[in-house]
Amino acid sequence: MIDPVQAFVQLYSSMPPLIQELIRFIYSEPFIKAAIFPGALFSTLLGMFAVWFERKLFARVSLRIGPLHVGKVAGVLQLIADAIKFLSKERIIPEGVNRPLFVLMPCLALILSLLLYAFLPFGAGWIIYPSEIGLLLFFLVAALSPIPIVLAGYASRSKYPFIGMSRIALQLFGYEVPLFLALTGVVLSTRTLNLEKIVEAQAVVPLAVTQVLGFIVFIITLLAETERLPFDIPTAEGEIVFGWQTEYSGVYFLMIQLAMFEKVLAFCFLGAILYLGGWLGPPIPGLPESISAPFWIILKGLILFTFVALLRGAYPRLTIEKVLDLGWKYLIPLAFVNLIITAGISLISEYSAITLWP
Repeated sequence: MIDPVQAFVQLYSSMPPLIQELIRFIYSEPFIKAAIFPGALFSTLLGMFAVWFERKLFARVSLRIGPLHVGKVAGVLQLIADAIKFLSKERIIPEGVNRPLFVLMPCLALILSLLLYAFLPFGAGWIIYPSEIGLLLFFLVAALSPIPIVLAGYASRSKYPFIGMSRIALQLFGYEVPLFLALTGVVLSTRTLNLEKIVEAQAVVPLAVTQVLGFIVFIITLLAETERLPFDIPTAEGEIVFGWQTEYSGVYFLMIQLAMFEKVLAFCFLGAILYLGGWLGPPIPGLPESISAPFWIILKGLILFTFVALLRGAYPRLTIEKVLDLGWKYLIPLAFVNLIITAGISLISEYSAITLWP
């Protein structure tokens, strides 16, 4: 009987050096992390699952028939049918638009949303781009993600996309300040910007317990940053058709929707890492730590996503005035209070350590 391993070794040794180098690259750990887990393949499949899960959940809340009963496998065929519909539709580019920007922006929005996963650890060592400033890099990419949206609204050269573009600029600029202040509380408490070390610092108690105010601010800013209800005023279909996405259809619209789901999932995983202990959890019998660690962080992230999805069926859309008032008048002061409390606790703990252990 032929040994498959020995046969592969013999075949590999007979290949040209360039092919051997390509095979070594495919089997390398960086390529597996970037292309499979936690990279492109995992994030794409997770985004598709999030679309299906939210539709099922919202269908239960609103008693919608389609996502619940179409197909024999829990409504999965409805998702496949919708994807085929969007992919087969004509790619309509209206007259008068800035064509290069109009076509490029959905692609750029999807790329930036997927790039967020490069800095998220799904276990000790399971990260595409490990860095001592991983949290800062994540925030940098998240701060860049509104640019394709603003440019898409500008490129459409239409009044409703322009109104949606203006709304999202006002909303995101107002909510990035409290988001940054909430993240500053985490950094002040853990003394690091490394996301893996932030998880390790929660071995005793998660930061959601010690920084309740910061966690609340983070959840609300998560909803605003990802345009989730009740903060979806940039795409308010009852007011401005569909906001900055009005002129997009077919595959462009599909890419935008996938980018939005990828972004909200990335923020949910970030919340699980910063406030819920990341991959820390009780050991699972029969599973090695390398498998149980991603399981816990994915579970915690999906719990946060479930909460975000439930709000879609529970709360009405806010007006632009209330959205801006909430961000500037309440969340920023609340984030400052959390920061002051965190700084006070840190100073007290340092003073106690110096007094007890001179």
